[in-house]
Amino acid sequence: MPKSLKLIAAEIEDMEILSAALEGMITSPGEMSYLKSARAFTVMGSRFKWEDVTNGPEKEDSWFRIRSGLYFGDVMRVKAVGVSQNNPTEVLELLSLSTHLGEAGQAEICLNFAGGGTLCLTMECINVTLTDTGEPWTTERKPGHDDAPFTEQET
Repeated sequence: MPKSLKLIAAEIEDMEILSAALEGMITSPGEMSYLKSARAFTVMGSRFKWEDVTNGPEKEDSWFRIRSGLYFGDVMRVKAVGVSQNNPTEVLELLSLSTHLGEAGQAEICLNFAGGGTLCLTMECINVTLTDTGEPWTTERKPGHDDAPFTEQET
């Protein structure tokens, strides 16, 4: 049985790894929460387990998804474009995370969704944790995004 992941990101290079692990995660606005007083933003979703994909012939029974939680700490502001809390069950597919460093270690991390929606978090520093929960299940579909937007990583 595939193992679960727990990844912690504190540097821009770590965010590149998280972005790759999260490509194709399915979530919805109802599975996102901003706790302003705790300066925390959380996302739950069904993550495709890229780390279990083999380089050999593709077999549908070897693709897995798992419930995953994403925690962003030290969040100072959240800005949504094309993502509405008015429809909490709207299906959103995460394409990538883009990270831009600012002054004094501050960071802007954007969650880029298929269809053009984006959530941008202004953070005091990079403080992100991905934790898989529960047991994985097989899936017949492997994410593929020929139309994924190009995002630059700034250092």
